[in-house]
Amino acid sequence: MKEIRKDVMTGDIAIYSTTRNNRPHDKVKINAAFEATEEEYVEGCPFCRGNESWCGIPKGEIIKNGKWVARSVGNKFPIVDMTTKDIFGQHEVLIETHRHNGSFYNMSDEELCDFFSLLVSRYKELKNLDDIKYVNIFKNSQKNSGASLLHPHTQIISFNIIPPEVQKELDIAENYYTRNNESLYDNIVNEELEYENRVVFDGKYFIVFVPYATRYSGEIRIVQKDKNNFDELSGIYIDELSFIIGNLFRNWGKYQGEIPFNMIIHTCPVGEKYRAVYRTHFHIIPRIYNFGGFELSSNIFVCSSDPNELAKELRFNSKK
Repeated sequence: MKEIRKDVMTGDIAIYSTTRNNRPHDKVKINAAFEATEEEYVEGCPFCRGNESWCGIPKGEIIKNGKWVARSVGNKFPIVDMTTKDIFGQHEVLIETHRHNGSFYNMSDEELCDFFSLLVSRYKELKNLDDIKYVNIFKNSQKNSGASLLHPHTQIISFNIIPPEVQKELDIAENYYTRNNESLYDNIVNEELEYENRVVFDGKYFIVFVPYATRYSGEIRIVQKDKNNFDELSGIYIDELSFIIGNLFRNWGKYQGEIPFNMIIHTCPVGEKYRAVYRTHFHIIPRIYNFGGFELSSNIFVCSSDPNELAKELRFNSKK
């Protein structure tokens, strides 16, 4: 079966063709560039606890029993800094756990709570810098996703601009609100809950689902149900979010193995302009499906995974 679908959140066009998975491929080792380890500490890793001198003074950290368990440091190779006028901001690396062998596939709920608590704290500080319009959050996991270091980390960057990809989503959400006098994200949540088959988890504050249409095959989305900004997320939100990430990746690991992925967190820009129409949401994109010349030449992406089937494999129940 082949059909064309449009992503209502991003406006992207995708062709769905599940038979594309049957194409022959050379066998390669997905993550050959990284040497896997079971060690919690690696001497040459700048992010391991005990190697703090490599990273300088932390921007923020969470301390337990006299030792840090998560910390944020300045990126030594920043995409932006505060020295230029056209594009400026602050670029930090948030070390998610002291464990070198940690990952979303094996981190405990407590570790994930520490990570998200620090992330919200750093977001709050970066958005309040002078002339900042947006705070960008993303994670590269493993080499195929763009990561240069294996130790689990997330990057957070403040900008004096709104990135075009985010602006596109903002324009779509604003236009929808103008035409329908309701939030696009409320409509998406309600439609997914009514259909049910693409829902992975339905929580009090977040819904997890496989989108009907996306240009990235196998993408998972997490959408916040209310209008609280990312810096307003309290412990009850962080607790549910940690539960979601832990269960989602444990199920994903059982289904497809510990595959490389990108996690992108889109948040409302600084200020009140888009607060009524936009919602915090996550794009979690597996990096085992590549795109080629057709996608680059047409900006139409081909998806080969069935959203209903993927949701069925990843689904988990509410927290007891």
